[in-house]
Amino acid sequence: MKYRILVLALLYSLSAFPQKTGAHSYKIDLTNVVDDRVKVTVDATLTNLSETFDGKYRFNFPATIPGTYATLDYGRFIHDFKAIDASGKTLKVSKKKNTYTIKGKPAKIEYWAEDSFDAKIRKNKVFEPAGTNNQERRNFLLNAAGYFGFFEGLEDLPVSLEVNKSPSLYGLSAMESYSYGNTQNFYARDYHHFLDCPVMVSKPDTTSFMLGGAKVTIGVFTENGRELSRDIYKQVETSMKAIEAFLQGDLPVDNYAFIFYIKDHTEFESLFNGSEIKIGTVFKALRKLAGKGFGALEHGNSSVYYLPDFGGTTVLDGMADVCIHEFFHILTPLGLHSEEIGNFNYIEPKMSKHLWLYEGITEYFAGISQVKGGVITKDEYLTKVLKGKIRSAARYPTKKMSFTEMSENVLDKPYKKQYGQVYQRGALMGALLDIRIMELTQGEKDLHDIILALRDKYGPDESFNDDEIIEEFVSLVHPDLQQFFDSYVTGREELPIKSYLAKVGVEYDRNYVGPLIAHPVNDNDVKRSRLIVGQKMTIKKVGKDDFVGFQPGDKVSILDDKLFSGPQALEPGETIEISVLRDGENIQLPYTVRTVEGSKSHYIREAKEMSTEQARLRELWFNN
Repeated sequence: MKYRILVLALLYSLSAFPQKTGAHSYKIDLTNVVDDRVKVTVDATLTNLSETFDGKYRFNFPATIPGTYATLDYGRFIHDFKAIDASGKTLKVSKKKNTYTIKGKPAKIEYWAEDSFDAKIRKNKVFEPAGTNNQERRNFLLNAAGYFGFFEGLEDLPVSLEVNKSPSLYGLSAMESYSYGNTQNFYARDYHHFLDCPVMVSKPDTTSFMLGGAKVTIGVFTENGRELSRDIYKQVETSMKAIEAFLQGDLPVDNYAFIFYIKDHTEFESLFNGSEIKIGTVFKALRKLAGKGFGALEHGNSSVYYLPDFGGTTVLDGMADVCIHEFFHILTPLGLHSEEIGNFNYIEPKMSKHLWLYEGITEYFAGISQVKGGVITKDEYLTKVLKGKIRSAARYPTKKMSFTEMSENVLDKPYKKQYGQVYQRGALMGALLDIRIMELTQGEKDLHDIILALRDKYGPDESFNDDEIIEEFVSLVHPDLQQFFDSYVTGREELPIKSYLAKVGVEYDRNYVGPLIAHPVNDNDVKRSRLIVGQKMTIKKVGKDDFVGFQPGDKVSILDDKLFSGPQALEPGETIEISVLRDGENIQLPYTVRTVEGSKSHYIREAKEMSTEQARLRELWFNN
C-alpha cells in the first residue's frame, strides 16, 4: 500500500510539468557528513541532454542569486566532481570558476558539497542567510545554489530532489514535498523556483497560522535547543495582521515559510542584561562576532534568517521589523520584477536598475503598513522610522551616482559599497513618491494602488522591461510624475524632503535651531558613562544645576528620544518619572518638563497648523 501511494505521488508530481521534457533530478545524502561535506548525485539520464556539436556539456553553479546583490561563487564549495557515462566510464572534466565542462555525455554526476558557514573565506564571503550548513544529525541549511548545479540552457526544466536524512529530522520549505521512510522528496517547477525555495532540515520546531488565505509556517533551529517558533509568532502576529489589512487580504501565495537559524551567543548575555561587564568578555565577543552575516534574505514565498541569541529576550527584540520587510517581498520582486530577475543569469548575472522598487518600496511599505494597522503611532513613525531613514540617507553620494545607476552596477566597484542605501534612501524615496502620487491624483490613488495594479498586470510568471517600467508607472498616475523619476531616481538631485513632507503637514529642518524639550540626562548638568549596559546608562558626575536629582552611580533606563524631540509629545510644565536603579533599588525621580535653546539635526515634527489640503493628504497617508 505504501509503495502504491509513493508511485501515485511521483506520477502526480511529474504530471504537473507536462509541457517540458526532461528534469533536473538530484539526490543528497545527509546521513554521512565528511569534513563538513555531503554527497550529491545527479541523474543526468532524466535531463534528456541533446547532442552537442563539440561533445561537451557544461554543468554550472551560480555566481550569485537574486536578492543578494553580491558575487558569491558557489562553485568554490564543490569538491571531487565526477561525471560518468551510460557505460560506467568516468569522463574527463575541467573546471573554470563555477563551471564544470564535461567531455562526453554524462549519465550520472557525483560530487561533494562543502558548507559555507564554516568556510575560512574573506573575499566574496557568502552572506549566511544565502549560505549552507552541514551539521550532522542536527541542522542542514540547503540553499540550493550551494549544492545543486544545472546544465547550461536547461534552467526551465522541472526539478526533483530526494533528501536522505535521519528520521528525527524534517525538511521545511515552501516547495511541495512528501516523505517516505528516511527520505523526503521535493519538487519545483523549474531551476529558478528551486533556488527560490531553501530547505532547512532539522528537528521540527514549527508554528503555523493562516494569513489572507495563505498558510504561513515559522520554522526554527536554535543551536542551544531553545524552542522559539511560538514566541516568534507572538512577536510578529500583530504586524502580520497589519500587513494582511494593508494588502486587503490579497496575498499572492498559498503558503509561506519563515526559516530561522539562531546562533548561540548566550555566553555574552552579561553584555545585555545589566550585569557587571568584564573587558575580556567584550574582546571575546568582538572576535567571535566580527564578520558574522546576521540578517535575512527574501525569497518568493519564504525567507531565511540568521540571527544571534544573546540570552533572555534579545533574539526576539526587533524580530517583527526584519520579518515585515522580508514578507513584503511577496509584492516585489515575487509579483513584480524585470527580465533580469525573472530570467536570472546565474553564470554572468545582470542586475536590474530598479532596486528602488524591490528594496526601497518594500522597506517603505514595511514601515507605513504598521502605522496604518495601528501597530505603531504616527509620532513613532515620524520620529523613529522616517527620521532614521532621512538621517541615514544623507550619507550617500547622490550627486556621484543615480539610484538606477547604482542598482544596475551593484556588483561592481564603487557601486557595491553603496548598496545599503536601498533600505535608507530607497525607503525615503518610497515615502516621497507615495505623497506625490496622492497629491497628483487628489487622493484617488497612492503608491500601494500602483504597485498592486502593476502586480496584477505582470504577476510572478511575467517580467517587465527594465527600460519601460517607469513609463508604465507614470501612465497609471499623471504625466507630471515623470519629473520625480527624472530628478530623483534616474537623476542625481537631492530628494525634496522638506517640501514634500510639508504637503502632508510635517515640518522638517535639516539643521534646526530653537526651543527644545530638555532631555533629563543629555541636556542636564550631569555626566554619564559612554558605555551603555543592559539598556541603562550610568551617571558619573552631578553638577549644581542638575534639575532632576540624580546621584553618582545611578543607572538610568534609556529614555525614548521621541519624548524630547520631533512632534513634541511632552509639554513644558508636565511632570514625568525617570526610572533609576540606585544602590540596587528601583526608584522613580520626578522631572518637570522644561525647554532649552538648542539645535537638532534632521528635526521633524507635526505642523501645529495645517491647511485643509495638508490635513486631507496627511489623513490619507497615515490611514487605510
